Amino acid sequence: MDQSNKISPQSVNSDIGEAQPTQSTRSCVCIRSKLTWIIFIIVIIAGVTIPTAIILTRKGNVVETNLTTIMMTTTGKGPTTSMLTTIKSSTTTVKPGSTTTTEPGSTTTQAVCSPSSQSTWSQTATTVFGSPTGASGSTLSLLNSPIGMYYDEPNNTLIVTEYGNKRILQISLNNSPSVGTVIAGGNGAGCNMNQFTTNIGVGLDSSGQLYVSDAGCNRVIRFPSNSTPTTSGTLFGNISDSQDLCINPSTGDLYVVSYVNNAVYKFVNGNGPPVVAAGGNGYGNALNQLAGPNSVYYDYLYTHSLYVTDNDNHRVMKYPSDSTRAINGTAVAGGKGAGSGANQFNRPRTILVDSQGTLYISDGDNNRVQRWLQNATNGTTIIGGDKAGTSSNQLKFPETILFDRFGNLLVSDRYNNRIQSFKITTC
Repeated sequence: MDQSNKISPQSVNSDIGEAQPTQSTRSCVCIRSKLTWIIFIIVIIAGVTIPTAIILTRKGNVVETNLTTIMMTTTGKGPTTSMLTTIKSSTTTVKPGSTTTTEPGSTTTQAVCSPSSQSTWSQTATTVFGSPTGASGSTLSLLNSPIGMYYDEPNNTLIVTEYGNKRILQISLNNSPSVGTVIAGGNGAGCNMNQFTTNIGVGLDSSGQLYVSDAGCNRVIRFPSNSTPTTSGTLFGNISDSQDLCINPSTGDLYVVSYVNNAVYKFVNGNGPPVVAAGGNGYGNALNQLAGPNSVYYDYLYTHSLYVTDNDNHRVMKYPSDSTRAINGTAVAGGKGAGSGANQFNRPRTILVDSQGTLYISDGDNNRVQRWLQNATNGTTIIGGDKAGTSSNQLKFPETILFDRFGNLLVSDRYNNRIQSFKITTC
């Protein structure tokens, strides 16, 4: 056989070596490629994690919660509306080998409304203090026959008079339900200066001093701003059968109702002696008379008028700011006898006035809150009215009504021993 036509092993090996790499060479190339990608990924990860690690180290390995509050206010011919928005980031703790988020981020938005004739409120309430089921008690988380209330807007707190426990409680609405703090009384029934017998009205002046009307002792007592149960108040004035009181913060004038004298007394600039600002002309239904008046409200922001619930006449009376015994009032709501009709009340208790001059009246024995537009002949029920009861949509002799800073309606639900909050749903 011709040897020149033979393909030697060397030739075969040589040809193969030139045409494709060996297995060893192929593995090296693959390893270099993988290393390149691994290095690239490590660089990317390092670029993200190193700055984060530095930040976390500076923060003590905690990504702190940040709160951002945005207030937007819209005004116009209608009611004023604001939106209070709180944006809350998560709180994350980083430890070797683990990352733990202890609180998810959240955004909370609550409308801040100026109540008006168009406003609506939820028909079911939240109990912000006391027993939701109506139980009474003397502990600092329970109430016994709450009557008067004062809303301290800057601190978002309520000051409540408790007839049953003969004390004044301060209640925070920031963390409801909360435990109350006794700021006056709570030392049993009596007429000593650290006691009450029938504490009804309550208010604060511009310096934070506390005023309490005590019907059973025919007086108004003043307490310092840092009052405690051991603090003795000072006699501010003697008013027979003193009921509700209110203070005009723009002048310091203090108004007190006398049930037995059928009159409202005024302490000008917070000083005595008092003068008659309404009624005082005997028991009756004439326009210069009152019959067992219960509460007083001075609207210093909008109508600059004095309003009185005329209990036994089942009506609400309105007087000018400079009213005296000689001036006739105007019956602006009710006065049609006791009843549950839209034009009637059955023992009206307290009054509120909004920026449009609309009246809000707690209607005691009808277990409801009525809204009464200016110059209207009928009111409308905005809360309650479905007989007395302990359900969240019921009341049992509502006493004081107030608006909080969001426009929610607060009610001292006397015989249910609780404070109810009805959330505003439409401005």
